[in-house]
Amino acid sequence: MKAFGYEKNGGPEVFQEYEVPTPEIKPNQILIKTEAFNLNNFEALQRAGQFKPVDHRIIPGRDVAGFVEKVGEDVTGFDIGDRVVAHGHHSYAEYSIGEDSNTVLIPSGVPYMAAAGIVTPGLAAYKGVHLFGKVQPGQTVVVKGASGGVGSLTAQIAMDAGAKVIGIGSSANEAYVKSLGIDEYVAYDHDDPAEVLANTADVVIDAALNGNGAESDVKIVKDGGIVASVADNDAPTDKTIHFNHIHPTQEISDDDALNAMLKLMAAGKLEIRIGYKFPFTLDGVIKGHQLLDSKHAGRIIIAK
Repeated sequence: MKAFGYEKNGGPEVFQEYEVPTPEIKPNQILIKTEAFNLNNFEALQRAGQFKPVDHRIIPGRDVAGFVEKVGEDVTGFDIGDRVVAHGHHSYAEYSIGEDSNTVLIPSGVPYMAAAGIVTPGLAAYKGVHLFGKVQPGQTVVVKGASGGVGSLTAQIAMDAGAKVIGIGSSANEAYVKSLGIDEYVAYDHDDPAEVLANTADVVIDAALNGNGAESDVKIVKDGGIVASVADNDAPTDKTIHFNHIHPTQEISDDDALNAMLKLMAAGKLEIRIGYKFPFTLDGVIKGHQLLDSKHAGRIIIAK
């Protein structure tokens, strides 16, 4: 099968096209024929060597949508040809592997590209709202980085949970975030959100990519509130605040979160902004990673 990967760290140009064996699956796994896969910032950092030097061939990727080619003997609920999406393994390839714990059926009407694009940002958003933010109906939730992949999904999921949602982002993204149906928006390049929203939020969910700005989080949240952040740092405060750091966990399982989000998508209550589609080619992968390394808006999808 065709796969895209690299054997050394560097820029997008390190990617190569390989002909590799189709993966063999274990009893709890599903072989997926790839129709679309999503590119994530983690994969760009991995490629660049931000975590550890590469000492073997890497076929990256987690977010894949396609159809079932083969199922393991312990897998139930899936048939050959079913449309599925997974938080899988080695998705930059014609075939990838999902497991019964992270693969779900794609509802009718949800395109492969949208399903693939929602996986990694959606899992962070869904668990950020329901697990780390513990959002309840009627609460006021402030979402920082509301125009980003995680933030825009967070805002929509919190609204579905019955919360009043206030978004924070740049003025350039105000129209997009407001189009999602939020209650209020504060542009940080026009006003200081910490002043405008002081002691406003029951929950602050900081979904900004760099997780900076913890000092404003503690100003915005009410005494006794929750700050859920992708960052690891807590700002000093005299308030009683519950700090929860958003991280991968199966306390809410991947398949439960994906199923819930796909139902919302099928019902027209959740959308993912796809900014770029590139072909399922080496050139497409390289161009996609060039965008990952620069300022961009919306998910970057490789699709057939």
